[in-house]
Amino acid sequence: MRESILAPTSTPHPGSPSPAARADQDSARPAGHPGPIRPRERKTLTRTDWTAAALDALARDGLRAVAVEPLAERLGATKGSFYWHFRDRNALLEAAVNHWERTATDELITRLESIGDADERHRAAVGWVADSDRDMQIFMVLLWNADHPVIGPVINRILNKRMAFSLRLREQCGENAEQARTSMMYAYSVLLGLQLLRRAAPHLVPEGSTPQGLRDYVASLIRQATGIQLPAAA
Repeated sequence: MRESILAPTSTPHPGSPSPAARADQDSARPAGHPGPIRPRERKTLTRTDWTAAALDALARDGLRAVAVEPLAERLGATKGSFYWHFRDRNALLEAAVNHWERTATDELITRLESIGDADERHRAAVGWVADSDRDMQIFMVLLWNADHPVIGPVINRILNKRMAFSLRLREQCGENAEQARTSMMYAYSVLLGLQLLRRAAPHLVPEGSTPQGLRDYVASLIRQATGIQLPAAA
């Protein structure tokens, strides 16, 4: 009899917490909190959020950083969010590098080609390369991993598009086909060699210790390689 007096005999409402669960909520509730603790809300991530995070990871830490768990932790998301948008890591990697190809190659070339004067167009192109440290980091990571089944086809397309554009620029500036190819290869060799030195032995490139110093140094090397005069640094 005593038990029937102290315990409620009515059936709890469906979905209502058990007495034990209510006790756990009460113990977790800060003093003065007006209601029960809600589960921690996570940001709803889009496919674009994951793609941007993958590109940031590529630029910052290389290919190994594009992994589901560390990206999910960095974004404050669950792995379930990732698998809602991508079947696996390679699908994310493919989306990221395809996005970068579109924005940092296709759309960039379109903008540069809208500049009417050939010499100004060439100066703008060289200036963009000198100023785009993040994109150069991604470019170097892709080059370094060109044997990867996802990256290989993309970096091949990017190189073909960029080098063809560079050749057109040089020919529009008055170089013949042979001169254009020689100066383009020289410029690419100087720029990529400098980036490798910065990674392997940064003390050999003291000009790269500050962003402005690096920009001036890269601009100077490319100017010597191409014969194009860059505008003075701002």
